Amino acid sequence: MKRYELAVIGCGKIWEIGHWPGLKEIPDRVHVRCVYDADEAAARRAADETGAALLDDPDRIFDDGAVDMVCIATPPYARVEYVRKACSAGKHLMLEKPMARTIDQAIDIYNNVRESGVKCFIPFMRACSSPRRELAEKISSGTFGEPLVFVHTNLGMPYTWIPLDHWMHDQSLSGGPIFDYSIHFIEMARAALGAEAEAVLYRGAATTGRVKSDDHAGLTVDYAGGAFGQFTKSWCFPPGCDYGHSADHIVCRDAVIEMGKEVLIHTPGGVSEFKPSRPGGNGRAEAFGNLIAAIENDEPLYASELNGLRTNEILDAMERSGASGGKEPVALHDRDRTA
Repeated sequence: MKRYELAVIGCGKIWEIGHWPGLKEIPDRVHVRCVYDADEAAARRAADETGAALLDDPDRIFDDGAVDMVCIATPPYARVEYVRKACSAGKHLMLEKPMARTIDQAIDIYNNVRESGVKCFIPFMRACSSPRRELAEKISSGTFGEPLVFVHTNLGMPYTWIPLDHWMHDQSLSGGPIFDYSIHFIEMARAALGAEAEAVLYRGAATTGRVKSDDHAGLTVDYAGGAFGQFTKSWCFPPGCDYGHSADHIVCRDAVIEMGKEVLIHTPGGVSEFKPSRPGGNGRAEAFGNLIAAIENDEPLYASELNGLRTNEILDAMERSGASGGKEPVALHDRDRTA
């Protein structure tokens, strides 16, 4: 089996807690060849951990004929140029979510990937989890009756593992808590409901002043066919409060699916646990495995640049709704939805 040479651009937290632990499980398939980060200390840590070459110029990646794929884990506003160069050089992509900060950037990335023919994996939570993919397939196929509603709630403090002035707490850079965190569940809802979004309504508020962002945010999404989703993300808990709450439910015609550490199926006949036929493993290892299968055998990607674009369309409409005061639903831009 071929071992793929990987270059990394962006060696921050998501690299440390996501990509690198997954790659350590598949050393025979992916080798970290070189790393780059504008923060030299972060790049040096990644180089020390992986044994990869430490680069002071990311352009060296695109000129290196031995590099097969590039993991781009920069902030979303700083990805377009790297994607363009990777596509031009024929490098396959592991591109962090959200695909881009703005819809124009997302379209640019989508077009570059499609025109170049490279493979691009977007590591949404559903895409990185065999059990979540199987659950979404069963729901969308009608196993539990027609899917009607997706409800996501996540409440707590701002991210405690980064400073309050970090870019992830700055709405102009990150898009806010829905954009950064709830995006995983927005993509899960698309898959489970089996429908594309048509309109959204967003209301957000900066209630504490601790971060440069709405710290309480609510998004309602109307889907084709009549289903809808509600997504709530709050960062407004009092400082030092160690309580947090997370809950995700999918309401179908014949059952309610409760997604937690265990997935419970509530029906008039009682409660049962969802037992996936495909065991879950390290999600990022699965992601790289799927990317390799797409490269070698043209297998479908669990989440491609199209998934990324569709989700960015929802987030774009969210921002337009927020800018209008969140009084009326905002339709998604009229785009070719069969691309």
